[in-house]
Amino acid sequence: MAVRSLACALLLLPFAAAAQPAEPSCPPRGTPALRVTIQDPEPRILSRIPAAALRNQAGAEALAHLHHLGLTLSRVEWRSEITARSGGAPGGPVCAVPAELRLSLVHAEHSIRLAREIPRGGCLEREVLAHERRHAEVNRRTLREAAEAMRGVARDWAATAEARAADPRAAAAALQDGLAAAVEPVLARLRAAREAGHAAIDTEEEYARLGRVCRADQRRLRAALPRHDHAD
Repeated sequence: MAVRSLACALLLLPFAAAAQPAEPSCPPRGTPALRVTIQDPEPRILSRIPAAALRNQAGAEALAHLHHLGLTLSRVEWRSEITARSGGAPGGPVCAVPAELRLSLVHAEHSIRLAREIPRGGCLEREVLAHERRHAEVNRRTLREAAEAMRGVARDWAATAEARAADPRAAAAALQDGLAAAVEPVLARLRAAREAGHAAIDTEEEYARLGRVCRADQRRLRAALPRHDHAD
């Protein structure tokens, strides 16, 4: 009954309806400050473990017919911080625009580990380590390329980005979500570039070469490993 009564009042007195709050105006934008950094220390050389344990760490990437003599692991994180400038009526909705952006690409984990069965200090150890360092260089190169791409994407996004919300905190969170959506294609390209770079290294020809070099070390290796068709 109360709802129907209110409806009648509105029909009889249409100008008594409460006015909707005006949409907040955005503050002057200016040119947002932008800083993109990379944290990319040298990959760590970890203590050796058995080749079978390296295979388990490789997981889905392990090849059934090959021993794993080395493994390079990489985990990248990206971090962002936005300083926003907001405008609006006190206690009411606000519009926020980015005033400063700080982005960082971080190699949170980057390590190389060799198999325990490789003879220490010899020719084969140097060959396998050189192979893994090629993988590490792919990781580092693609990280640098992604940082440059992220810089351009963030600059373009900040030039037009704005968020309207109930309060400055909610508006800043909306800006963070918008930046994450803008950056995601850069991260997708980073992942694809890494996969392609690693695939170009881990070829059947390269595995065959590693199985031929350093004959004396190969004999010692095969004596230490479980029997398999090849070794990588």
